[in-house]
Amino acid sequence: MFGKACDFNELRQGKYEVAVVNRILLMIVWPSRGDPRAFHGMCPHANEPLADARFDGETLTCAHHDWAFSSETGACIKGQPCTLREFPLKIENNEVLVDTGDFAPHGPR
Repeated sequence: MFGKACDFNELRQGKYEVAVVNRILLMIVWPSRGDPRAFHGMCPHANEPLADARFDGETLTCAHHDWAFSSETGACIKGQPCTLREFPLKIENNEVLVDTGDFAPHGPR
């Protein structure tokens, strides 16, 4: 089920916004080339939040340990092989909507 992450006019190409949908921290990233994408806002390396990451329009870099991820695919390009979880994103009526599905950020309890 899609939930509102932010208004579209809050996004800027080459920048990111932090959002929470269904209690899941998200990074709404708009690469310099391409369309906005929604990734899980936690670094898979040490489960640190990416909310204070550096972003140059192409690469999202975790501020905690400098692991870097492609903003187009979520693939780790500096660090161990892994990928940021991507969520379906759509834009309707000037709203950025993200479907977090049945994702459980900390696994089953």
